[in-house]
Amino acid sequence: MRHLFALPVLCAALLGCATPAPPVLGTFTLEPGQELVVAPDTTLHFDAVDDSRCPPNVHCIWAGRLSYRFSIRRAGVALDTVELSPAQREAAPPALHGRRILLDPAAIPAPPAPAMPTPHRATITLVPA
Repeated sequence: MRHLFALPVLCAALLGCATPAPPVLGTFTLEPGQELVVAPDTTLHFDAVDDSRCPPNVHCIWAGRLSYRFSIRRAGVALDTVELSPAQREAAPPALHGRRILLDPAAIPAPPAPAMPTPHRATITLVPA
């Protein structure tokens, strides 16, 4: 009978000692459509790139814009969206629970030449807020 009482006490003690997984931090390079697991059941998904920048050696009325769109998803459901660009290189979305996303400006490709596809990858760093 004493063993039946000891089992729940032992289970409660073990649960009290369990520590949550440390937050994912570091530098990562993603392509559109890829995702990074940032916590159990939570991913940072690289949704899309919008690059309307003026190609080299072309005279444009508007310089254009480059932006990277990400979503933070839990169990496949979008909790938050983030848009990063050369002008807005960091964000601290609430769904990342105290972490910031930094866009690496050195990894941003030059505007593509006319009719030349450019592989758009985003190099991001996750840091504590």
